[in-house]
Amino acid sequence: MAQAPFPVEYAVMGLLARGPRHGYELKKEIERSLRPIWHIATSRLYLALARLENEGLIRGEPQSTGGRSRRVYRLTEAGKGKLWEWLRSPVPALRDLRVEFLAKIYFLLELAPTEVPGLIAAEIDTLERLLDRLQRGEPPYAGSPIAECVRGFRLGQVDAALTWLRTLQGKFSKEVVR
Repeated sequence: MAQAPFPVEYAVMGLLARGPRHGYELKKEIERSLRPIWHIATSRLYLALARLENEGLIRGEPQSTGGRSRRVYRLTEAGKGKLWEWLRSPVPALRDLRVEFLAKIYFLLELAPTEVPGLIAAEIDTLERLLDRLQRGEPPYAGSPIAECVRGFRLGQVDAALTWLRTLQGKFSKEVVR
């Protein structure tokens, strides 16, 4: 793949993992299901569909229904592989928890709920490593007064995120056991 898809592309692949859909169906499902996580403009959705099709991660086929011509998209095997690789990987940055991580939780709950605790554990591990670097004051978080201010802010963010993730971990490990 030329470049890693943006989360919008992953959202499209996650929705298509449930079955084929045309663009309008995808837009409606995004508005209904993913709105609490993020808004995806129609223009970005269609751009994502074109990109994914170009990369061979989805395949679109024309379909006529009642005089309307639509393009129905299906996830390819390559798309399934890319989606599952993304779903099982922790997000790379703390700022990605709010959108990307929550989207991963959403899709895992729909597609493979037993994998949710593993993703949460991987994310906790990622943030604990970041916390360790911050606590040691490794660059760029050492030296100047502003760097120390940033370091303190980041320590608070990471601590809050870890608290939240540990709460999620307890909730989802209990739910999976049931």
